[in-house]
Amino acid sequence: MFKFLTLVLLSFLTFFAQAQQEVSLPGMQDIPNSIRFNPAFTTGYKWTVSLPSISNSLVSNAPNINSIFVDNGGGGYTLNVAQAISSLSDQNYLANTNKLELFGLSHQWKNSFVHFNLGVRTTFGLDFPKGLAELAAYGNGPYVGKTIKLGPAIGVQSYSEIGVGYSHKIGKIRIGGTLKFLNGIASATSVKNDISLYTDPEYYQLTATTDYEIQSSSLVSIDSIGGIKTQFDQLSPSLVKGNKGIGYDLGLVFDVTDNFSISAAAIDLGKITWKEHAEIISSKGEFLFEGVALEGFSSVDSSSLEGIIDSVQAVFKFKSKSASFTTPLARKYLIGATYRDGKSTTLNGMLDVTKFLDKDKIAFSLSGRTYVANWLAFGGVVSYKNQEIDHLGLNTTFKLGPVQLYFVSDNALSFIFPKTANDLHFRVGLNLVMGQIDNTKTKHLRSTTPTPHL
Repeated sequence: MFKFLTLVLLSFLTFFAQAQQEVSLPGMQDIPNSIRFNPAFTTGYKWTVSLPSISNSLVSNAPNINSIFVDNGGGGYTLNVAQAISSLSDQNYLANTNKLELFGLSHQWKNSFVHFNLGVRTTFGLDFPKGLAELAAYGNGPYVGKTIKLGPAIGVQSYSEIGVGYSHKIGKIRIGGTLKFLNGIASATSVKNDISLYTDPEYYQLTATTDYEIQSSSLVSIDSIGGIKTQFDQLSPSLVKGNKGIGYDLGLVFDVTDNFSISAAAIDLGKITWKEHAEIISSKGEFLFEGVALEGFSSVDSSSLEGIIDSVQAVFKFKSKSASFTTPLARKYLIGATYRDGKSTTLNGMLDVTKFLDKDKIAFSLSGRTYVANWLAFGGVVSYKNQEIDHLGLNTTFKLGPVQLYFVSDNALSFIFPKTANDLHFRVGLNLVMGQIDNTKTKHLRSTTPTPHL
């Protein structure tokens, strides 16, 4: 167990970690991909084709690179375990969401709008107590006579989705929905997270108390000696046949005036049922081990680290059974307001509440975007996210004939100052847009200036 948890923890700490709440794209409503944040949005074009696009959002309250590595004075950097551990909060989280959109299509006529999308989504979440990192770094020596809480919450999910959506406008209100057919690729989710370790001060006995359970499909399993191992070799196209799910999005837009609207949406409602290579891995009870001392990796070399972690693994007696299970999607709720000046500029405000490892993560953003020419737009966003308000995002859109190319970052400062960043986001995509509809979303594109062509 410790081998798995420690490797996961170290891998993400050394990558400086990173949030799954996109705040720029919902305000870029002439970009077809913005429909994924509210199925009542429309693009302002009769036809759009979404070609492959990718986005990645990462967030953490764990130490950044400057807290983990120190300048050794010789032009290089050295891992500073003590500094990294001291920078941790009592409870720490890391999250990563990757979205790959393979294809999309939309069509608008009169008051109706229909859309289709095909994509793959992968999410990772880890919420761990400081004690887990302390034990991995220092062993149990400094905590004799004390109880350390170790149990991490883990949420990993990868699935493909096929979405079909429709919206219709009645008067000033447009209501929309998207039905999504899901195929699970892999999953590992902890549903019970209690693990603690006590070291007797006289005889150095270890008492482990556990009530921990992971539901897994094609990610982790129990090996022949009772340890947890990864099983990436089971990931294959045939896997998705047995893991089915249904998801749906709901949204509405109310046009208060011709230039001002408010919106609300509930995204990623639904669940996936996992049956292929599905296991429930658990440990529950109190286990006593005589005269065991656990060293930390800060005092040993890499050749002895494997043995140290393996010795800890024996403390937790994990059992496994084959059983299907269901996991909910990471549901999201959004409320927004949009003002368009009727010419070239759009202003937006948005509140985003996303469920992450049974906790609600809140983000708030204010954004603006303007077309400086009928083929070029620039935008910016400031947001409160990850309990910080120092996020400055930038975006740009090029429209060359029917080709629409866009670049987005919700936190451009992370690329300028990567060593102090704990939030990293980017999105890039390519679309074909055809048949401008004369409304406030695309009115600025109708000008006497010729649109450049490829």
